[in-house]
Amino acid sequence: MVRRIEDAAAALIAAGTPNPTNAQVRDHLGGGSLGTISPVMRAFRARQRELGREDTLPIPPELQQLLTGQLALLWQAAVQQAEAGALAAREQADADIEQADLERDAALAKVAELESELAVLREVQAERDRLLQQETGLREHTISLREEVVRQQTRNEHLSAQLQDSREEVKTLRVSEKALQAELLALARNDGKAKK
Repeated sequence: MVRRIEDAAAALIAAGTPNPTNAQVRDHLGGGSLGTISPVMRAFRARQRELGREDTLPIPPELQQLLTGQLALLWQAAVQQAEAGALAAREQADADIEQADLERDAALAKVAELESELAVLREVQAERDRLLQQETGLREHTISLREEVVRQQTRNEHLSAQLQDSREEVKTLRVSEKALQAELLALARNDGKAKK
């Protein structure tokens, strides 16, 4: 019976059915139990797969050499593209660092200017306090000085807020500069590794 099932499967393959099913084999036999046909077909298919593996031809040396040459060219192109990308990234990082340096310098100059104005305002406030003590008897003058104090305090608070904003901006620029320098260093290291 095993021989008949295998012969039926071989006949179906020869007739153009590369992977005959159990039902096709049963139909070719004119009947039979799928429970009997199924294990025989599993063994038959396993042998067919083994034969297919054994029939695989090795790659000819000429083709192997051609493929190796093509892969080498592809690799060289990939390396050149990666190096160009790394160079562009490094140039962009340098430009970003230069821009961050300019922004930092401008922010530091603004901080110095605001600190100078704040010192002047403190002197003005100290002078105002002295005048208030000397002219306590002059109500109108006192009212005028108090109004000036309010204006100066408002300006002082405004300038203090600007100073704080500028300091925060400087901190942010320093963090950005450090991040850019770290990125540039990482790119340079990766570039060095890629060249090796």
